[in-house]
Amino acid sequence: MCGMLCAQKVLSGQMAARDFLFRPPEPSPDMLLSSPSESIYVGKTKYLGVPFFWNSKKLLNPHLCVVGTTGSGKSYFVKTFITRASLTLGSSALILDWAGEYADWVRGAGGQVVAFGEEGINLLDLAGSSPHARMTQVMDALRILTDISHSNAQCRLTEDAIEKAYVSAGFKMKAAAGDGRRRMPTLESVQRILERQAKRSADAAEAARRIKNLLLSSGGSFTASTLPLSSLLSGLVCVDLHSLPTETLRSLAGLSILQFVKESMRASQRAQSPQPHLFVVVDEAWKIASDERSDVVSIVREGRKYGFGLIVASQNPTDVHKSIFSNAGTMMLFRLTHAPERSYVRSSLSYSDFYEEESHSLSVGQALVHLEFSKPSACPRNFILRKVDGEELLVTLHLGGGGMDLEFERNELSSRLLSFGLTDAQTRSMLAEFERRSFSLSASEFSALLEKFGHSRASAISLLRELGASERDLLSALAPDSRHQGEAIAILKGDAATKGKKGKRR
Repeated sequence: MCGMLCAQKVLSGQMAARDFLFRPPEPSPDMLLSSPSESIYVGKTKYLGVPFFWNSKKLLNPHLCVVGTTGSGKSYFVKTFITRASLTLGSSALILDWAGEYADWVRGAGGQVVAFGEEGINLLDLAGSSPHARMTQVMDALRILTDISHSNAQCRLTEDAIEKAYVSAGFKMKAAAGDGRRRMPTLESVQRILERQAKRSADAAEAARRIKNLLLSSGGSFTASTLPLSSLLSGLVCVDLHSLPTETLRSLAGLSILQFVKESMRASQRAQSPQPHLFVVVDEAWKIASDERSDVVSIVREGRKYGFGLIVASQNPTDVHKSIFSNAGTMMLFRLTHAPERSYVRSSLSYSDFYEEESHSLSVGQALVHLEFSKPSACPRNFILRKVDGEELLVTLHLGGGGMDLEFERNELSSRLLSFGLTDAQTRSMLAEFERRSFSLSASEFSALLEKFGHSRASAISLLRELGASERDLLSALAPDSRHQGEAIAILKGDAATKGKKGKRR
């Protein structure tokens, strides 16, 4: 009867299906919300739309593990996170870039890019540690990254040679960081010592050959320290390792830099910092992220001890040691396509069937988030992030050539190209070419791309003029060769004459 209430029998199964009676499995708002001045905003939860502010004070430690396939939003999250960490927490960021993925972005953000290969480090540089401690670190790196551990004799001979190199240079092995004025020994010193023993020992000969091959393949990157390690600890810095020819060399460089940074942090006595003042990003570093002996694993285990956060990122979670999953304060699981990868993550984090099903349908930017809180809590530790609420970096694009030096913000140039008559796809292609070439194109390259899209050379020159190029700049930029200057002058004069006629008609 209309307007009256009546009782109705409802089965328990039907009642359970009515979701409004049950709170979605998400952490309580007080665990996710924090003051914007002391936390990093990431996005909103999928079901209740609660804003998630990452706050290291509420977490077991400031370390993050980020996994996901290419295009799932993993790198976008890392870039957004370290940008906001700089703005809200004043944190610096050091990116160890295995694949050359971050270098252009760091340049666009006004950071410093160090090209390893052009720069180098002496693996025997003490950087604040004692000779004995540095010898141990070098040997640990060689055991992780090469097969020297298969021969106890070669390990012992190499270790003895490193010790002799330090002693010959006037260092005491167990003394604190040595006299900075003393010249450091190098791996070349170690190689010469082993070669002198090679006539008496086949193991010494093999150990010497191993060091020699490492030095030759690295192109001298591990003999002299030209990389100012102190400059890595402030601001936004990317150490681009992708030019090194092998995964072993990239990992050796990355692991050594990580060891040097750790020693610097120890010496700075910033332990137990309430907020991390440096985030170190280690992306696709499977050789050092999967080995329990590496500093990546030891730093995650030691938590806040050194006052910096570690961000370990990988496409394949099986490349990341389970100790990282188990001990990182934050786990970001973006889309994974293979069942064995999801099973590996689930066995490490032990989440429910509900989240397992949810993880199958994550779209770009969505993630399953797992948090380890610093204080015991009865609320869930997992939730689905609706998407990473990042922002596009304000990128400056450059047009050069001759005396030309024009700058544009990305959106501004995009609008100008669309107004000129390029399609959306052509505009995206043009902007992608700027990014591929470190955000800078010459006028001739810019003109050639426009011609490729069906525009005449005269039209390209007209656009360049509208963008601010002078006649002299256009002539020197488009026709540096005297054989083409006549053609360029004719086009410029013809274009000017056409504009004059249009003006008279008006």
